Amino acid sequence: MKTKKATILSAGLIALLCVAVIAGATFALFGVSRENKIVVSTGSVDVSAAASDLTTSSLSATDPSGTAVNDPVTSFATGGTAKLEDGVLTLTGVVPGDSATFTLTVTNTGSVSAKLRVNAVKEVTGSNGAADKLLLSVKNGSENFTLDTWACGTDGADLVLAPQAVLTLTVTVSLDKNAVQSVGEDGAVEQFISAATIKLTVYAGQANAAGTDLDGALGINND
Repeated sequence: MKTKKATILSAGLIALLCVAVIAGATFALFGVSRENKIVVSTGSVDVSAAASDLTTSSLSATDPSGTAVNDPVTSFATGGTAKLEDGVLTLTGVVPGDSATFTLTVTNTGSVSAKLRVNAVKEVTGSNGAADKLLLSVKNGSENFTLDTWACGTDGADLVLAPQAVLTLTVTVSLDKNAVQSVGEDGAVEQFISAATIKLTVYAGQANAAGTDLDGALGINND
């Protein structure tokens, strides 16, 4: 009970002192107040990826060690076809030595710097070893682009794009010229590849985050 009374008295004294200060300030003191406003907004991480400029080539009949560019680019030398539409490359009837190349333009459309990662997932149905003979090449200029990692630079550093910066990659899909089709026990020729898809995914994350943290945030499984 004594403690409660002391608390009330102290509060009363403080109130009286405040009144005295206010009364004294009415005739001699200048004063001013300033307000500081803190404005907070979050940055955005976003990228766009566009595929364009399809070219194709096939083995050269006059140069066994070389290839020749096809014209039109939608056809291969032996009758296969290529189509690039809405970001999807479709190849049919390809034979060893056929290849299709397109440009993948990645733009940082966000408001902050972002590091990039490009993953490739290949699914192939066909003869044993067919998946190994379906080749994928991604180049950043003349250098091979390192897939499935955030450390994509030629020196092993992270590849970081500033806002509105553009990265131009060259993507080539080809069937190894050493691919060999097999013949079944019944004498029928087996289709080397009956179906195949290669999915390229471009990931972007804030530039100052660790790769492992970004993997977790984006649900990337490295197993």
